[in-house]
Amino acid sequence: MTRVIPAWLSRVLGLPGAVSFHRFESIVKGAAKHAAAMAGLSDPALQAEAGRTSLWNGGRLDADAAGWFLALAREAAIRTIGLTAFDEQLVACCALLSEHAVEMDTGEGKTLVGAFAAAGHALAGRQVHVVSVNDYLAERDAGWMEPFFDLLGVSVGWVGQHTSQEERRRAYAREVVYAPVSEIGFDVLRDRFAVTDDERVAPVFDVAIVDEADAVMIDEAMVPLVLAGTSDHRAEDFTEATLLVEELEDERDFTIDADHTTVTLTDAGLDRLEAQLGGVNLYAGEHIATLTRINLALHARVLVRRDVDYLVTDGGIKLINTGRGRVAHLQRWPDGLHAAIEAKERLSVSAPGVTLDTITIQDLLLAYRTLSGMSGTVTAVAEDLIEFYKLPSGRVERHRPNIRTDEPDHVLLTTADRFAAIVDEVRRRHADGQPVLVGTQNVAESESLAAMLAQARIETRVLNAKNDAEEAAIIAQAGEYAAVTISTQMSGRGTDIRLGGADEHDRDRVVAVGGLTVLATGRYPSRRLDTQLRGRAGRQGDPGTGLAVVSLDDELVQTNMPEHVLTTIRRAGESLTMERRRQIVNSAQQIAEGIRLDRHRNTWAYNRAIAAQRATVLAHRRAAASGDLAMTTLRSLIPEQLAALERARGSAVVDMVRTVAFYYLDGHWTEHLALLQEVRDGIHLRSLAGQQPADEFHRIALREFHGFLDAVYQDAAAFIDGLRPEDVGQNLEYLGLRRPSATWTYMVTDDPLGSPGDRLAKELGKRWRSKVLRIE
Repeated sequence: MTRVIPAWLSRVLGLPGAVSFHRFESIVKGAAKHAAAMAGLSDPALQAEAGRTSLWNGGRLDADAAGWFLALAREAAIRTIGLTAFDEQLVACCALLSEHAVEMDTGEGKTLVGAFAAAGHALAGRQVHVVSVNDYLAERDAGWMEPFFDLLGVSVGWVGQHTSQEERRRAYAREVVYAPVSEIGFDVLRDRFAVTDDERVAPVFDVAIVDEADAVMIDEAMVPLVLAGTSDHRAEDFTEATLLVEELEDERDFTIDADHTTVTLTDAGLDRLEAQLGGVNLYAGEHIATLTRINLALHARVLVRRDVDYLVTDGGIKLINTGRGRVAHLQRWPDGLHAAIEAKERLSVSAPGVTLDTITIQDLLLAYRTLSGMSGTVTAVAEDLIEFYKLPSGRVERHRPNIRTDEPDHVLLTTADRFAAIVDEVRRRHADGQPVLVGTQNVAESESLAAMLAQARIETRVLNAKNDAEEAAIIAQAGEYAAVTISTQMSGRGTDIRLGGADEHDRDRVVAVGGLTVLATGRYPSRRLDTQLRGRAGRQGDPGTGLAVVSLDDELVQTNMPEHVLTTIRRAGESLTMERRRQIVNSAQQIAEGIRLDRHRNTWAYNRAIAAQRATVLAHRRAAASGDLAMTTLRSLIPEQLAALERARGSAVVDMVRTVAFYYLDGHWTEHLALLQEVRDGIHLRSLAGQQPADEFHRIALREFHGFLDAVYQDAAAFIDGLRPEDVGQNLEYLGLRRPSATWTYMVTDDPLGSPGDRLAKELGKRWRSKVLRIE
């Protein structure tokens, strides 16, 4: 049994996530004393009061200045957006201003809190990025809060996927910018390859306030943001491989492991393929590429699922972010797997690009001078936030008590039993007029359940990755009398469910039948996602119910529990007590969370070498861009040639030398990244020799980077040495140096089943954690 440590004891022990924000209550009381004076000011006078001032004294919030600012901000919000901030919201604002991660439950007004904190920093002369999880929230929140910022004299803008280069430059020049974390990262990568200042949009890494902090800072921390460019490589032809694997039969020609993460050809399957290919030996050197394509095609056919892992829309593959239930725009799997899935779906196969540069979200966020965040589920990842960001966290309690009823999980044996129980539960509550929000695991499940409920003559509204553009309207109606809404993951949806409808016209009738019921069709791999879904009911003191119906054949249990427990489930069947079933599900979730943390630590360890080397390259590039570093270095290698060119063409040589140096610097970095990715793909094999893979990776990375800048300038020198005076000022491509003709950005989503190294680490982690949890 998991024992919950009381909040007071956690604070005494100094445990992560237990920071007390009570010290800010005196500041909030001070704000109340200024309220009447602020209310008596005209709008121009209120803006004049804002001025430009600092809320800090010696690195700590100044109580008097902060109280005055909170009163000012509260009055500005009342006048401009019609919202009156609760005292709890002002406490949360103080916590953000003091560089904390803050937990506030769903519906407690995090958007207003973030705006207050952003204004506080801006009025002190800082530049602030309010970092969101998607374009929709960035645009919505910037537009919603703009009148508030305008009254305080603070400029605000937003950036999204379709924002133009010039609009981005203007937005980043403003004091507060709302933007998805991915777009900020993509702008950093594009700026990194700019040659002149005019080509840069120049986001300033001063203050970041991260919305949905646990999702951005932990769940997606190690997601690589990638800048790619065109290459001479042609798209691989997976047509033959796809047709071959379609004829293979399970168990006869291939086997799938118990975790459903690896598919392996049997000897019979290999013989069958080799015969169909004319009797070749697929393990011969000249056929290894064919074998690789066959394995990828088999992987795509058997393990990667349409409407679970991806959608097919508008003639292309769209990945699904399972943690948010949304289409993951601008994301793709590594080239080989992505191409294999395109071929499986009979789509045109994308030509591979070349990775020009990459940065993880965690490295991006660590670049800010001041970092804070907010979410409904922060304290659950408090240790992670300390470990990876040195960011303390705490909780701000609700404005009104939580009266939601959380029922214990109902755990059944099979998916069929689970769906039957869910339909019965929805039917019963629907008949009473109670609105029901059903949270499903994926798109396929949401559509199957909608069909079952339609057969039961229950009308539903479905929100999933296929129609997430309609989410605001669908979620706004989810609290209506007798409404049944089916949705994939609710994290980051950003829209409140109001009882009685968006305008609460029927609130009393819905309250009378018990408020909103949130019914989960299973457990997510993270307790935080379960909590966020459940938190949609019981908003701001509303009545409501939260419950989950789970089955022991769910993917969470089957992929995370050790084999002896799965054997026990099969043997015991219906004789398993409900308490034992719940223990199994809880243990599976704990193991999944532990594996996620292990993977984060593992990836972070590998990424340290790349991040350090990237910093070295960028520092050199910045120095070369702003001075004559490239010219000085090359003058030591080819002094006579440069002197001759300068005599003939004058200062134009300096610009040419810098451009050539950048070309070779960028090219060598691209090649270095490709080499390190190859090393990373196979480094797990070092563990078989008793070596530490991460340590070996670092050694190899250091060795390969040795002499990097020397090689760059030697290549640049060799090129410049062959130039004639009339070549100076010519386009690089005319001279034979071809940069990518087009670039694009995307987020690399790992193979959904993990790399071989990930799968090895997962298996070891599962065994170790099952022992720690004493799973029997």
